[in-house]
Amino acid sequence: MVKNVEQALDDALLAMRMLRKSIVDHGHLEAMADLDAVMETAITAAEQKRIDIERKKST
Repeated sequence: MVKNVEQALDDALLAMRMLRKSIVDHGHLEAMADLDAVMETAITAAEQKRIDIERKKST
């Protein structure tokens, strides 16, 4: 069970960014375009959720 949502979210963001970079670095972006688009959307949503969590903590 996740005890620290913020850390879990940060870890997931890092993993997604690393996977996207690996895809690009190895020249597979064209073949993985659909996956990359999904990951971009997921990263954006996760980053927004992280911002929302921080805002709630500061109020």
